Amino acid sequence: MVKKNRPTKVAQQDPNSTIQVWESFQKRFQNKQAHTRKQPVTRKLPQLQKHRRWQLIWHLLIIILIFGNLLVGLLYYVSPLAHVGELSVTGVKITAAQDVINASRLSQKSYVVPTILQQKKITQQMQKKIPALKQVKIKFSQWNHGRIEVVEQETVGFFAKKNGYQRIFSNGAVDREILSKPIGNFPVYAGFKAGATLDQVVKLYAKMPNQIQNAISEIKADPSKSNPYRIHLYMNDGNEVLADSRTVISRLKYYGNIVSQTKEKGVVDLEVGAFFVPFAKQ
Repeated sequence: MVKKNRPTKVAQQDPNSTIQVWESFQKRFQNKQAHTRKQPVTRKLPQLQKHRRWQLIWHLLIIILIFGNLLVGLLYYVSPLAHVGELSVTGVKITAAQDVINASRLSQKSYVVPTILQQKKITQQMQKKIPALKQVKIKFSQWNHGRIEVVEQETVGFFAKKNGYQRIFSNGAVDREILSKPIGNFPVYAGFKAGATLDQVVKLYAKMPNQIQNAISEIKADPSKSNPYRIHLYMNDGNEVLADSRTVISRLKYYGNIVSQTKEKGVVDLEVGAFFVPFAKQ
């Protein structure tokens, strides 16, 4: 049996209603576009003006700050406060305060700021000119009042010369000032040449026990043909010691025991062995 195709029903719509729907949609779409285009400009305009106003104020502040600092710097530079005023020296014992000021080359014509920036160079020049200076610091207070703080080298002895005595410092440097006589309880170094040999003997003295150091009044170079390292020690108790600078530290421990066994004065020979020779038998 053959089935017959039934005719399909097509929904019928009014063409006018379709056009009205499209026109309504298009109108809403156009209104929405107009709203998105015009509305943000009216809203953002006050914020944009406020942002530009703050930018202008900020730029003006930066310009005022820069030129203000330049003006203050210029006024300071031409004022008396920019120059070094009073100068004082602290910490000196063996060096004259005026010598320290002269070595610094600072005066009322010097400027404070360059002095602070070049302090390391200035202090190095001062230490080179005055060996007694161990540490030097330059400080300022009340804008331009300078204070030179000094720490001096320790004195370890006196270098004997024909026309007087020069201090020997713990760093091995010899002071330029010549004194008429030694000061304090320090040994006198005689017969040495300023340099490596003297530095070596000074270091040897520093290694000696304090009891032995206090007992020595003079250390003299006394080289012989057989031993160029021989030294002669003059003791405060009236005795003398012959020794080799290479072995004197280890042999000086016998000195106290040897001199305690006799009431005579003489020479304790520690160069090779350890024996005592009275002055009367020399």
